[in-house]
Amino acid sequence: SFGTSFLSHFEGSICPAPLLRHVTLIDTPGILSGEKQRLARSYDFVRVAQWFADRSDLILLLFDAHKLDISDELKQVIEAIRPHNDDKIRCVLNKADQVGREQLVRVYGSLMWSMGKIFLTPENVRVYSGSFWERRLLHSDFKDMFQSDEKLLTDELTNLPVVSAERKVNEFVKRVRMVKVYVCILNKVRRRLRGMFGMKVWTEDKLVAALKDIFMDAKIEYRLSDGDMPDVEAFAKKLLTVHDFNIFPYRFDKKLLSSLDKLIQTDIPKLMESAGGVEISNSQ
Repeated sequence: SFGTSFLSHFEGSICPAPLLRHVTLIDTPGILSGEKQRLARSYDFVRVAQWFADRSDLILLLFDAHKLDISDELKQVIEAIRPHNDDKIRCVLNKADQVGREQLVRVYGSLMWSMGKIFLTPENVRVYSGSFWERRLLHSDFKDMFQSDEKLLTDELTNLPVVSAERKVNEFVKRVRMVKVYVCILNKVRRRLRGMFGMKVWTEDKLVAALKDIFMDAKIEYRLSDGDMPDVEAFAKKLLTVHDFNIFPYRFDKKLLSSLDKLIQTDIPKLMESAGGVEISNSQ
């Protein structure tokens, strides 16, 4: 879907490394900076990066300590891949031995500050610092930290298959919970607002006000979690586009909700236990 130009630049390589028996590494081209940013690529680099990021279990952003540069293209890439991928992103400050003690502290602080502005979150991105090649360190002031970070990064890559399975299970559980929430809400919506849709009396503000009461009733009756509830304003905008309200169930069998609860609380944990055990995030 990215065209022949992208395919002509796409290459694969096989390496006899034990880690690669369970992990596939995707190495993107270097981010353009300075005058090079004016040279257009022959394919949509940002969209390609987003496609791979959404399907990856870990995203590593590599920076060189001796030439830290947060270019416009890098900002575009991070802003594109960040939604739904925040917990998968790590920063790697490579060639950290190429600078002295004081300069490394300044570079590290600059990187954290720049990432904070791009991510717009109070939580800092995990940063691994080191010199990730076999040459001797040029400056060994932070040798212990470099070795510790290298081991932590290697361990995270080694454990990635297990973490990937856990994330997929949790995503599935999240979708099942979402189905339950929407079934409960739409049942309430149709019973409360049936026969009134399509009329001009429903402005977005009025619908939002009505939905707030409906959401509260649904949470109380079906014991839904606040964290599972959709955004009421976004829900109202989607609902205003519906012309045939009969597509929503007027009544539904409560056995359906029991089946969904059983799937989350019993069936999936038993399945994962038989597969080796993966912790499932099922907090209310």
